[in-house]
Amino acid sequence: MKEIVLVPDTPLYNYVDVAVMDFPKGREDGAQRRRCVIRMEFSRYDVGQLQKQGMDMDAAMRYYEDYLYKVVKTNLASDWKCVDGWDQVMNVVRENVARFY
Repeated sequence: MKEIVLVPDTPLYNYVDVAVMDFPKGREDGAQRRRCVIRMEFSRYDVGQLQKQGMDMDAAMRYYEDYLYKVVKTNLASDWKCVDGWDQVMNVVRENVARFY
């Protein structure tokens, strides 16, 4: 299982970009490399689409968590475990999605 670090950029009003960093030679080496950047969008329109599907705040957060997991898994082509940054990213998303609930 690959270990990664998620590094959120400064959030903007409608989205936050999240850098996915991994450790090609293992964590003991200490050198990280950026594998990809994922945009987590939470505009009124994006959250409105989730609300039309009947999602409350908790369901919307599960959607964003699942989305992030699947996009990282697709880009890394393997299962992964986040060793740092997950809570930071989800807090940014939660703060912004909560504006619409």
